[in-house]
Amino acid sequence: MTWNVKKRTVEYVIYLLFWSVLLLSPILGSIIKDVSFFPTFEEMLSFWQFLLPALILFVLNNNILMPFLLYKKRGRLFVLYLLCIIVACTIIYMSFPLKEPPGINDVRVPVKREVWGFFVNPRNVQRLIAVFVLVFNVCVRLFFFTIRRDEHLKELEKEHLRSNLEYLRYQINPHFFMNTLNNIHALIDIDKDKAQVAVQEFSKMMRYVLYDTSVASVPLEKEVSFMNGYVDLMRLRYTDKLEIRTSFEKNTQGIFVPPMLFMQFVENAFKHGVTYKKKSVIDVALRVDETDGTILFTCKNTMPCSVGKPLPAVQGGIGVENARKRLELLFGPRANMHINNDGEWYNVVIKIPVCYDKVLDN
Repeated sequence: MTWNVKKRTVEYVIYLLFWSVLLLSPILGSIIKDVSFFPTFEEMLSFWQFLLPALILFVLNNNILMPFLLYKKRGRLFVLYLLCIIVACTIIYMSFPLKEPPGINDVRVPVKREVWGFFVNPRNVQRLIAVFVLVFNVCVRLFFFTIRRDEHLKELEKEHLRSNLEYLRYQINPHFFMNTLNNIHALIDIDKDKAQVAVQEFSKMMRYVLYDTSVASVPLEKEVSFMNGYVDLMRLRYTDKLEIRTSFEKNTQGIFVPPMLFMQFVENAFKHGVTYKKKSVIDVALRVDETDGTILFTCKNTMPCSVGKPLPAVQGGIGVENARKRLELLFGPRANMHINNDGEWYNVVIKIPVCYDKVLDN
């Protein structure tokens, strides 16, 4: 049974209980007031005939008028709904001649006589019951309708979110392949043996990118292993003038992260932070803080260019904007990213909440 069917079932159970209480109210009233006798079948039948117009109006309103008129947001349809209610009430109550409910003139039921004595005309009682039934029906139906509508909107937002994330992920993968192939191409001219090892490592990484990252989130241990593999691949290419420091969390069991979220900054560090004119440094670290439930990722590299000169692929475009959009879509205000460029170091700091389940359901 789907969730919508369950809610519809609950709605009709509420209606069933409501009408059960209303139709059996003479018996329930006798029990509550501790009266020594109960209404006869003829009295109950007369009471049900008294409630029959309200029951017909309820069925008409619940199954026809509300679904086709009241749910519409246009004002003229709401006015039409009210007009239909008035016309339906008029026709229904003209079609059923008034029969006073049992107990009004019966000295055996002083409690009922006392209750009905507040009203001069029993027809007014029928009208009040009809109003009560309609108000109850409208409140319950609109309550469940609002729940179903909100859930539908959430599903649409979730689908839109999923589409946006898929689009952002598909932007990352070609970018990664292009950069890595360029690195291997440069390595072929330097050392063919290292280039062969690099191709083997790249094939493993390619399988991860093509298959494992097609989901909304991946185990953090796989993402860390992937970044380690990429760093090892870069060690084969660059000379001793590049100092590579890595510090990755070892206790990552059961933690999930968005795929390739951190990797793009590691790529950019190697692409834009390495120069052969001076010693370059790339420092990548990832730490899980159990105390505040966050994952802290940092990636910094020395600046090969002059102070204030922008890094094209990091300052804009796919790099930073992609990461910001993904963080906003997935975590909202619970995640933050800071980038600092002081002319000597380019430093990226990302903090996201620890997730022990999927970041986004597929």
